Amino acid sequence: MAIITMLVGLGVLLAYCLFCKDKTTRQSAPGAVVIHLLGGIHEIYFPYILMNPIIILAPIAGNFCAILFTMTGAGLSGPASPGSIIAYMAMAPRDSVLTVFIGVVLAAAVSFVLSSVILKATSGNAQNLSEAQAKMQDMKAQAKG
Repeated sequence: MAIITMLVGLGVLLAYCLFCKDKTTRQSAPGAVVIHLLGGIHEIYFPYILMNPIIILAPIAGNFCAILFTMTGAGLSGPASPGSIIAYMAMAPRDSVLTVFIGVVLAAAVSFVLSSVILKATSGNAQNLSEAQAKMQDMKAQAKG
């Protein structure tokens, strides 16, 4: 069974929706939530992590909890591509749709709580969103050579 860890970025984005001090970032985060959750485009939350790199701990912890949750037998019957909630629910075995949904919610909740704590503790140290997006583009360009 495939693991159910891809939607941990949802917790990070929700924390930015509610607790970010920068108005532009806080206003852009709900759109990113929709793109991430329904579109399955996980790269959308990378600039939010680049704005405050310590926040990477939140999705790591969420993934860890989701992996532990799969030990209960929860998981997908195949790869969910794209990794949207729709694809997740479509690839969940019929007898464990609720279990898979609980795993996704658990992973997102752990990521959200940890992201919220980190955002509140480091609110003055974050970059703005446009700087983080430019940094991400530079990193992609360097990776391509």
